[in-house]
Amino acid sequence: MTDSKPLLKLQDLREKAEDQVRLTSPLPLWDGWPAAALSHELQVYHAELTAQNEELQRTVAELAREHQLYHTLYEHAPTAYFTLDEHAHILNVNQAGEQLLGFDRGRLLNRRFLQFIGPGHRAEFNRLLETLPHTTGGAASERFSVIHCSEEQLEVQLQALTLPDSAQDQPTSLLTLVNLTPLFEAQKSLRVLNAGLEDRVRESTQHLHVLAEQFRHQARHDALTGLHNRAAFEEDLALALGELHAQGEAFAVLFCDIDRFKRINDSLGHPAGDQMLRELARRLHTVVRPTDRVARLGGDEFAVLLHGVAGQALVSQVIRRLEEALKVPFVVSGQELFIQMGSGVLLVTADYFSSEEILKDVDLALYQAKRGGPAGTRVFEPSMRGEFRGQLELEAYLRHALERDELVVHYQPIVDLQGGHLLGLEALVRWQHPQRGLLPAGAFVPLAEELGLIGEFDAWVLQTAVRQLAEWPLDCALDRSLWLNVNVSAAHLKQVAAVTAPLATTPLPAPWQVLIEITERVLTHPADTDAATLRTLRDAGVELVVDDFGIGASSLSSLHRFPLRMLKIDRSFVATLDQNRELVRTIAVMGHSLGLAVVAEGIETEAQRTQLIELGLTAGQGYLFARPMPAAQLKEHLHSTLKFP
Repeated sequence: MTDSKPLLKLQDLREKAEDQVRLTSPLPLWDGWPAAALSHELQVYHAELTAQNEELQRTVAELAREHQLYHTLYEHAPTAYFTLDEHAHILNVNQAGEQLLGFDRGRLLNRRFLQFIGPGHRAEFNRLLETLPHTTGGAASERFSVIHCSEEQLEVQLQALTLPDSAQDQPTSLLTLVNLTPLFEAQKSLRVLNAGLEDRVRESTQHLHVLAEQFRHQARHDALTGLHNRAAFEEDLALALGELHAQGEAFAVLFCDIDRFKRINDSLGHPAGDQMLRELARRLHTVVRPTDRVARLGGDEFAVLLHGVAGQALVSQVIRRLEEALKVPFVVSGQELFIQMGSGVLLVTADYFSSEEILKDVDLALYQAKRGGPAGTRVFEPSMRGEFRGQLELEAYLRHALERDELVVHYQPIVDLQGGHLLGLEALVRWQHPQRGLLPAGAFVPLAEELGLIGEFDAWVLQTAVRQLAEWPLDCALDRSLWLNVNVSAAHLKQVAAVTAPLATTPLPAPWQVLIEITERVLTHPADTDAATLRTLRDAGVELVVDDFGIGASSLSSLHRFPLRMLKIDRSFVATLDQNRELVRTIAVMGHSLGLAVVAEGIETEAQRTQLIELGLTAGQGYLFARPMPAAQLKEHLHSTLKFP
């Protein structure tokens, strides 16, 4: 076994060796050992000593590295460290501690740490140190305030633990201080931020509620008028149906739209139309009860839900009040406008189970009302469903009428009222329906206008009539002075080339023989055809006739602005001649003064013919003289019947 105290052993061996050397002996001896053995022993101890010294150097170096690491960690730690002696004097401090108190190391060392404790916490700090266990590893933690060099008090979390003093074996303390002030300030800022965020969230939530309410309102209301829209009205109908089936609470639905509203939009512009719709919505509210519901379903279509209506009496009252409300002119873009509305009425019974059924049937009633003319009202009847199906069938047939050669032209004479001789003819379109027989223009022309077919029909009628005029033999009653009137719609009239082409390509004795009849509405609605277009037609040799004069809004004094050749007094004035004698006389006199021929329409009795002659009329047409007939029958009829007693 290796001796555990080699240095002492070596010293002892040296002393013994010296004693042996002083002996007078031929060979050196040490305790009976030869000198060679002693030398070997010394070499062994030297090797052991060298190894232990190297180990000691490594240990010292490791301790130095650990000390340097500890010093680095201590010095550069983000947490403030203070080392205190047993009297709480500062023995050491790191950079974070200097920054915490605002003093450099030289001004902190050897000062009592107590003087940096806030006045309100010093007694508590002393108690902490007194109670701190005087054993290695003993620790205590409290919250204190410390005084910065700027005299600002900082909140810190202080932890104290005991450390052994390596030199004096006296207990020292290590204080660890974490500055809580930034945390508190951050928490304060966070609380402020949270409060602001809560306010913003609350405001945003309120705003979202407002937006949601607005969206709900927009989803159920018409943006232009503020009335319920179609979706909301269907819900209203569903609720009313539920009450009807559950409690027997009857109700009625009124469906109406504005006659010729498109013309208002086209002539005055959509802003003017919108202004009229808003005013109409306001007036509709004035003619119903607060419990009733008014809605705009789209365009110029309005609907009214009348609660508690078992019969037609209340509905009739509402319609009368609406008619009275519409008698007040609408002032739009500085102009006074009068409008009329067509109305469909449905008295809802327990036979209905959905809003769709109700709207479908009341729409049928409105459709029938519109077919009857302006300002019409129809109450729904189940038979209308069959009529509507028939109308759909009529539409289908009408689309193919031209290609199937089902359209024909009949001619009605225009005669001299006194002598009875023929002055001209009016070409009138008829439809030879394969199932319904011969249909007059009134039975299908409005439908052709709705379907967009009227332009094709007009072109065909004009071409056919002009060709027929050219083909008639000159030896019959049709002489070269005869004129031929052809009705043309406003839409076709705008196509000047389409109107003038048949006249230019057909050989006629005189181009003025063909007269184009237009309605009075063409003169009063610029959107239909303006004066410039009419003058262009006149310059192209087209003579113009105003048909059905007197039922529109034009005045006799305004006729001079248009290139006209003839006026035709509407048949309604002839039928009520006893009440309209002076009006008819005025039209005749002023028409003649403007150089226009004046023709009376719808003459059916001899008495009417006589009165018209007395009023200054010279020309007329009607069943008294002849009904419209095909060209093949016209010659025979002219020779046999155009005589007066």
